[in-house]
Amino acid sequence: EKAFMLLKEKFPKFIPYWETFTNYWEIYEGITALMTPFSQYAVEVIKANDTNEIKKIFDFIEFLLSNGDDSVRNAVTTIFLENLMSKDPDEIQFTTFAKYLGENSIGYCRAWDKFCGVKTKGLYDDGE
Repeated sequence: EKAFMLLKEKFPKFIPYWETFTNYWEIYEGITALMTPFSQYAVEVIKANDTNEIKKIFDFIEFLLSNGDDSVRNAVTTIFLENLMSKDPDEIQFTTFAKYLGENSIGYCRAWDKFCGVKTKGLYDDGE
């Protein structure tokens, strides 16, 4: 519930994404229900190359990963971050937003890459 209040406060342009999602799926509660449309919002912001909003989004994601409970961290990683990673390279380029990822986000994305047996471009230093 706190995450939803923060999302509405910090990202007013996200609200239409939330409304479209809830109208279609009729799901109104839970952090998982929030992260799905929030990731769709993030994809559009990344496509628009709105660097201020991109930074704000990933600062918020890092805040949730650092301060959220297990359900929040699980939704942020498995719904939000994995969704963005799956959009690379066909819909968005990971390299365009990788520099905005915080330490926890990078750690999770690298662990997901390892699990999948891939190396997402932009997630590693040139030497890795």
